[in-house]
Amino acid sequence: MGFYAITALINGITSSILGPLVYLKNRKRFTNKLFALFCLSVAIWSYAYFLWQISSTEFFALFWCRVLMAGAIFIPIFYLHFILSWVQKTKEKKKYLIFGYLIFIFFFFSNFTSLFVNNVSPKLVFSFWPNPGILYHPFLVLWIFYAVYIIYFLIKELRTAIGILRSQLRYILIGTIVGVVGGMTNYFLWYDIPIPPLGNWTSTFYVAIISYAIVKYRLMDIRVAIGKTAVYIFSFATVVGFGLLLAFLNNLLANPFPYYIVFPFVTFFGALIFKPCLKLYEKLASRYFYYTFYSHQKVLGELGEKLTSVLELGKLTSLIADTLIKTMKLDKTGVLLREPKTGDYRIQKIIGFKEENGISLVRDNFLTAYLQRTRKPVVYEELGLAIRDIKDKTEKEKLEDLRANMKRIEAKLCLPLFRENEIMGMIVLGRKLSGEPYSKQDIQLLTALSNQASIALENANLYAQVQDLSQNLQKKVDEQTEEIRRAYEVEKKARKELERLDKAKSQFMLATQHHLRTPLTSMQGYLDLILQGSFGKIINKKVKEKLIRFKTSTKNLINIVEEILNISQFQLGRKVVSFESNVPIEPILEEIISELMPEAEKKGIYLKLEKPEKLPKIRADAPKLKMAIFNIIDNAIKYTEKGGVTVKLEVTDSNLRILTKDTGIGIGKEQVKNLFDKLFERGEKAQKLFTTGRGIGLFIASKIIQAHHGKIWAESEGPGKGSTFYIELPINQ
Repeated sequence: MGFYAITALINGITSSILGPLVYLKNRKRFTNKLFALFCLSVAIWSYAYFLWQISSTEFFALFWCRVLMAGAIFIPIFYLHFILSWVQKTKEKKKYLIFGYLIFIFFFFSNFTSLFVNNVSPKLVFSFWPNPGILYHPFLVLWIFYAVYIIYFLIKELRTAIGILRSQLRYILIGTIVGVVGGMTNYFLWYDIPIPPLGNWTSTFYVAIISYAIVKYRLMDIRVAIGKTAVYIFSFATVVGFGLLLAFLNNLLANPFPYYIVFPFVTFFGALIFKPCLKLYEKLASRYFYYTFYSHQKVLGELGEKLTSVLELGKLTSLIADTLIKTMKLDKTGVLLREPKTGDYRIQKIIGFKEENGISLVRDNFLTAYLQRTRKPVVYEELGLAIRDIKDKTEKEKLEDLRANMKRIEAKLCLPLFRENEIMGMIVLGRKLSGEPYSKQDIQLLTALSNQASIALENANLYAQVQDLSQNLQKKVDEQTEEIRRAYEVEKKARKELERLDKAKSQFMLATQHHLRTPLTSMQGYLDLILQGSFGKIINKKVKEKLIRFKTSTKNLINIVEEILNISQFQLGRKVVSFESNVPIEPILEEIISELMPEAEKKGIYLKLEKPEKLPKIRADAPKLKMAIFNIIDNAIKYTEKGGVTVKLEVTDSNLRILTKDTGIGIGKEQVKNLFDKLFERGEKAQKLFTTGRGIGLFIASKIIQAHHGKIWAESEGPGKGSTFYIELPINQ
């Protein structure tokens, strides 16, 4: 067996392993199917190449030459389709694919005639080398064209790609160039150019470099598939081994049982022990090799049930940390929570890390700002990619410091915890005991888990606040009732009534934030998973439409609960806003305009923003301020049927003024006076025009603006003449 036969066999085996593994990782994903088809083409070409090299007759040599060309014909079109699907550019390059498939299918059917491969004859060291037919020449031109186009496309995509995609593209481009250049050496002898196919082995190099990109940069996340495949192979081998042992022992008997009895018994016994073997090998891999096997949905479901039943903060953070350690086989983890008033972090639970190391990550507040902006987990292995692609010098230095700090304390991943749009804490993870990187499946699980954990932690915080509030109120009630007792005979009745109202208030707040907010958020999380296809693809369009409508309704319910909680906090005199200095107002308004523009366009009215070139920064709670301004502009759109809404910014010596002027239904003089003071009340015309309004948006907006030491008021010339709402905020005072 010569060099060319051996390299062809290695090419075939490599492709035969990688293709099925990628396909089995996600059978429904079209990109995985295309990669498997590409590997199948390479495998057919490689195995036929091997059999051609060991052929001893002209007939078989010609037959296997035509078979190998059947595989080679589809390599460029399958590979191009895979690349386009991977970078989501299939629709843009549709014409290249359609033409390619049609022309290569034509060449495929002509391949088994003398028009494509004419015959074989001795050349150089080969006893049988194929000679081209008349159709082979245009095929080779098109084959080279598609190969060059793929390289050109990858280079073009590489120029604009960032992060992991950029690294994946770089490795794939290198592998493609090596594979194409090496593969081209197979075609010189077809035209009597005395150059042997020395680059035949590069196909293995190409498949290997894709494997490297897959393992290192999570391309199609095959590492998990490799681990699971190994467990299945060992389980199957064990079952087969037991079956052979039983058959061997049967043959040792003086009167062996006949085959038709032994075979069904062995088959039944094998089916019986396969699942226990599978669990045993998973357990062994987890214990001795620290390989993690878990079900995304199972972990979320089990943890979700536990989170909704725990309200004590200490127990809750222990549950989260222990679940992560156990599920992912980690050496360290820690939960840090942020103080709403100061923005400082405190360590709530830590396993493996030193306390001072955990706090060092968030000491300069850069990590918080970075997580707030990206809204994604920070993975240590991927920070180098982000540093390389960032252009801002200051941010690059900050990222380098963060990376060095994560390396020093041995932190591998930082997972943000959000309440609405504000970071309330983070989970810091160490390395996996297996040494493997965090997979795509891990990141998806952690992101979904962080959503559940955020809600549960916020519930625990609110529960603690309600308990504290209940104790303080009880003390004040006791003091007041003591005075009442001395002055009035009805002291007992007053105290009982106050206690009853206080208890009812506390129970209402607790029930609202826990028994309504938690299940609603869980519903929204599961709806996201269903719509993303985590439980299988939704085939029925009507079902998908109903689910999307259900998700929208659930989100509206969550907003209602949040609004009621905000009202309760304001009425109880709690500090709701958390100020930050130097907050720019322009991004807040642009984000609101972007979110409300579809609603305005749907109604056929205009929505525009007018602002001066330079705007001052203010001291504000950005998420809360956005909520207030959003309510004002949203109201203006709802109650405007013709014309539109103009949002205008003006700057005075010490104030920033935001005007929202509409051409809507207008407001009566009597209504303007108490517009922001009444809760759950709306004008008759407003109720007719927008029946589902709750009458609380303006109330919340006024409370938020007042908390910012600002002013809010409205002016209108009367019904049918439009309205103008004014917000004045102090400039950084």
